[in-house]
Amino acid sequence: MYKYLILIISLISLQNCGQNKETMDVKATETLGNLYKDVKHQDKRINYQAMIFIGGCNYEVFINDYPVDRYFGPGDGSASGSSPINIAILKPGIQTWKIKIYPVRERAEVNGEIKLVPQENIQPGARVEMDIEGVRFNPNGGIEKRFGKIVEFEAPLKKDNSGQNAFSDAGKPYIEYSGTFQADVPYTMSGWENSTDLTAMDPTVLKQQLLKEYQKFHGWLQNGNLDQIASHKLNAEKEVAQAYFYDKKTNEAFLTKLQQIWGQKNLQMQPLENYKVAIYGNGKLATLIDEVDNGSPLWGNYEVGDNQFKHNSYFLYFHIPKGKKELEVIR
Repeated sequence: MYKYLILIISLISLQNCGQNKETMDVKATETLGNLYKDVKHQDKRINYQAMIFIGGCNYEVFINDYPVDRYFGPGDGSASGSSPINIAILKPGIQTWKIKIYPVRERAEVNGEIKLVPQENIQPGARVEMDIEGVRFNPNGGIEKRFGKIVEFEAPLKKDNSGQNAFSDAGKPYIEYSGTFQADVPYTMSGWENSTDLTAMDPTVLKQQLLKEYQKFHGWLQNGNLDQIASHKLNAEKEVAQAYFYDKKTNEAFLTKLQQIWGQKNLQMQPLENYKVAIYGNGKLATLIDEVDNGSPLWGNYEVGDNQFKHNSYFLYFHIPKGKKELEVIR
């Protein structure tokens, strides 16, 4: 009799959890489902994107000191792709870009484990190219208009002893390249421009405050509490919606992605560990990054088949708005 009672109570609890989960998803939709209604200047929209080609090195790309692309791993081969960067552009005018280049990592045995270990120096075979251009997308996602390239950068090469082209800064443990460009976005966003200078804070206090915020998100992700996540990300997502000129269709696609990533069922969050504080946005943004691969320490696994798993990583950037004392999510 007692066993049957426990079973009934368990079933009721599971049913209630399911109902709560459904309610939370509805609340999240209500919170973030109408972002497009506040988006302005659709007729003047322009999306800037960085087209990056990298080979034989690890790298980070920054726009206005905000990271828009990164890779830390083995250096066999090359990679190219396009990263949207409006998320880092708060207002029209002169913007900055920066590429940080590091040596590649090689697999090596460390204390009985296979790990990725950085090489000491950048190799001669490294290649770095980046273009930035503005485009206007049509409602179907295709390009309606190109505004031309405003950055065309290629890291310098030089002839080696054999007459082959080699990376000019090969042999160095680190190098960065930077420049500026004009962005004619039709919006102005608050972002973190007038936020507190986090470099002036006690580093220990800042780390403790960041960990506290990460622990909140860790719990919400583990418990499928999407309504809390949506509520805390509202101000950030309002700016993202404006930066990328959401319409109703785009907003709906965003909600689907939000559910798939931030509302993933059966997500098994991993412990928050091996992290350090990273400060961006010219001192006004802070986040936690993994000490080894510069990824996010906030991540979890979920099953996609018989003993087949995938994982989601969650990047969060915090600031302290002007006139306030607590960290808030802004990206």
